[in-house]
Amino acid sequence: MITERVFGFLSDGRAVKLYKIENSHGEYAEICDYGAVIQSVFVPDRGGKLANVVLSCPTVADMEKKSFKAATIGRVGNRIAYGRCRLHGEDIQLEISEKPNLLHSGSSNWAFKLFSAEITGDNTVTLRHTDMGECGFYDRVEAAVSFTFDDNHRLTIRYEVTPERETVLSPTNHAYFNPGDFTDARDLVLKLRSSNLAARGASGTPEGGLLSVEDTAFDFRAGKRLRDNMKKLPLRRKYFDDFYVLDDGDITAPVASLYSERTGRVINAYTDMQCAIIYTPAGYHYPDASGISLPRYPAVCIECQFVPNAVNVPEFRSPVFVAGERLVTETAYEFLTK
Repeated sequence: MITERVFGFLSDGRAVKLYKIENSHGEYAEICDYGAVIQSVFVPDRGGKLANVVLSCPTVADMEKKSFKAATIGRVGNRIAYGRCRLHGEDIQLEISEKPNLLHSGSSNWAFKLFSAEITGDNTVTLRHTDMGECGFYDRVEAAVSFTFDDNHRLTIRYEVTPERETVLSPTNHAYFNPGDFTDARDLVLKLRSSNLAARGASGTPEGGLLSVEDTAFDFRAGKRLRDNMKKLPLRRKYFDDFYVLDDGDITAPVASLYSERTGRVINAYTDMQCAIIYTPAGYHYPDASGISLPRYPAVCIECQFVPNAVNVPEFRSPVFVAGERLVTETAYEFLTK
């Protein structure tokens, strides 16, 4: 069942709506048409108590302050090194939005666009946006992002993006998750199906090569408490913000799991993408929609996409799509208890 309501108004007066998708168990996800944001996902703990597990903005005004919280990032998530790439036979210089790189598509970031919304099924909302090529791309792409919340406790995000000429496409969602009632995220247990990181180059983003996680702070293959691995980080590193290249395996099995021993909630991530970016922000200045006081480490991002900067690194799966070639990709988050 899907219901809609006005959430607020943008500074230019346009209305912003929330679409509540409720399954037969009484669990629900709320999707916002501004930024194609996952505003909330309410699921039970081991005692059956419903609570939100997604960090979100309390007002539209907070969203407009350039928050990435649970927003859809496109056309390219994360970074392109030095804002440079080669497309349709030309060397392209894009914006530099976080020196020395282009971050999250700069001024064209879908996180700050009002999508058109349509209820396309009993449990699906589809949001559409025409990206006119700001930020230096200079070509149009048509994007449709569908959110489905089903009786199997899964929120599935389906991206369908078609360019008018050759371009790079790597959308993702920037959801911050915490299945532990937003207590300290360092107490969560993370498990990842990844044996290697994409190595950082001088730009701070992947420029070629892999680094094994074996015997390092970045090894979550067996499932580790974030706090325990964080203690092993190199000097002056206080958080994770790393590019995990996912191991090949059964696509029906999770590539990542986040578990709260406190509540019993488990969040499993499934994707057909090559990379999961794990980000544990240290400190967060935006208030949460629930009004609660957030700890210093409030949540964990599991962003599934192409390897950042893969447009410039041939060893990784290519995010380049030619005219009329459609990118179709799915990432799903499953909410269970144990």
